[in-house]
Amino acid sequence: MLKEKIKFEEVDFVKKTFNKSLWKSLFIMPFILAFLLLPIYFLIFFIGLSLFDNHLDNLLTIYFISVLGLVILNFLYGRFIVNKRITNQEIYKITEDFIVQRKDNYTYTSDSVSDSHYFRLYLINENNQKKGIYINEEDYKKVKENQVITITYFEIVNIIIKAICNNHELEYSRFFSRRNWKLW
Repeated sequence: MLKEKIKFEEVDFVKKTFNKSLWKSLFIMPFILAFLLLPIYFLIFFIGLSLFDNHLDNLLTIYFISVLGLVILNFLYGRFIVNKRITNQEIYKITEDFIVQRKDNYTYTSDSVSDSHYFRLYLINENNQKKGIYINEEDYKKVKENQVITITYFEIVNIIIKAICNNHELEYSRFFSRRNWKLW
């Protein structure tokens, strides 16, 4: 792994790309959080209903205000703290080798009957750090399992600059979240 500080010339590119995704998250994240935190809302609602025999009329309002508060807090953190770290060149550009663990593709058909095809690679590095990237169909056909892909990306914001496999630069690559959800 090669780790170097971000150059002054790259600061504007990183800030522009990060801020674009930050603004998108401001509109998408409320729906995701509202769905993910819904079990907690129901748990509090039913505990309040059964134990205290009261209907907690303001609970739904508190729930949505809390979700919006988390979204705004995330936006402000990215807007001020992460942007300051980018401006002060406190993030690193990392070049790292990953091995393709497995390949995956799927098609999503929307209500308007348009298909979206996604091609994913599940990667792992020598430190057993797991990452996943989306790539295009042509590159998906060329990449094989257990091949090495060299990815150059910015550390905190996870913006890929380039990805290379078999001395061929992949035309499109973007990280996706790869987490194993575990119950206690």
